[in-house]
Amino acid sequence: MGDLLTGFQTILSGDYPRLLLSGLGLTLGVSLCALLVSVLVGTGLGIVRVVRVPVLGALGNAYVEVVRGIPLIVLLSVVYYGLPALGLTLDGFAAAVLALGLYSAAYTSEIVRGGLGSVPDGQTEAARSLGLSRGQALRFVILPQAWRVALPALGNEFISLILGSSLASAVTLQELFSQGKFITNATYRQFEVYAVLALVYFLLTFVLTRVVRALERRVSRGVALPGRRVL
Repeated sequence: MGDLLTGFQTILSGDYPRLLLSGLGLTLGVSLCALLVSVLVGTGLGIVRVVRVPVLGALGNAYVEVVRGIPLIVLLSVVYYGLPALGLTLDGFAAAVLALGLYSAAYTSEIVRGGLGSVPDGQTEAARSLGLSRGQALRFVILPQAWRVALPALGNEFISLILGSSLASAVTLQELFSQGKFITNATYRQFEVYAVLALVYFLLTFVLTRVVRALERRVSRGVALPGRRVL
């Protein structure tokens, strides 16, 4: 027990807490940027899949099926190590944001599709009867209602992105998990370091989960959404 206490004192002293805080900040930054990519791409995919735009709808379905069948670590490796062969080189942060965002977009599109499907058809008919075009009805009437339903699920998606960002260490990004590995190599205190990392991830996701539940309580109606994947 005394050795464990010594180990915790070691990793919570000196520059190590600063490294962990730096990694935590990078983890949150990557996750937020990836969520933005996910929402933008996923919303577009959800719309073209629901309205059945010719060709685009089929491509959207194919994208979702392909991405959901690829492990995130593989997609990260393709973006960071594979794209340079095509003449596009990204740093660790950009590669992690792109890979996480595109991966999450497949699931966000399902969330958006469920939200759009929850809006009664009569809403579109009412908007059209008021003189709105189909695009205007979608933008001003249908999407706001769909987002209201999808918002709590998007919060859960953000939590999944935070957990998935731990794989970004594979593309040299110095996020929280990567900093933990560095401290482990410097101190040889594997149990203590990973215990602290587990606690930080737990506290972060615990707080965010409570925020998501508060959003769910404020939403008066919901839809059945797809289950989460295992990263």
